[in-house]
Amino acid sequence: MMDEGVVQVLELPEMKLIGLSITSSFVGHETERVEAMKREFNSRKDEISNIIHPERYLSPHFTSENLFTYMICMEVEELTNVPEGMLGFTIPAHRYVQVKSKGDPYEILHTYVRENGLQSNDHALAIEVYQFANPTWPDEVDVYIPLR
Repeated sequence: MMDEGVVQVLELPEMKLIGLSITSSFVGHETERVEAMKREFNSRKDEISNIIHPERYLSPHFTSENLFTYMICMEVEELTNVPEGMLGFTIPAHRYVQVKSKGDPYEILHTYVRENGLQSNDHALAIEVYQFANPTWPDEVDVYIPLR
């Protein structure tokens, strides 16, 4: 049975992120590539300086018809000293719907958006926020979907 968490509509401020990314096709998606990126990120995260929230990491992502891009990042004060092979970028301030749920958070959020006359912003990044102490999917993950 799905435990529907409380959905919130909120504004997140601009965020500066540094981390790793991977792009793959939906057809033949290899989850091991994502797991390998997570291992590399965990072994290299100490190379990132000016971290704002050392207790958590963010996974912004986006999809198109046939590609999926997934990132693992730390939020930083400024985009200086981006380590070799990592990506530094800014997510502008956006309004989001957010939930933490034992069920499928994406299903819950998309249903909420549809039922409340809102529209998701397909041109902005969705974000998952994981705590290093307990990165259990989906129970302990905050999921954010951007709104228009």
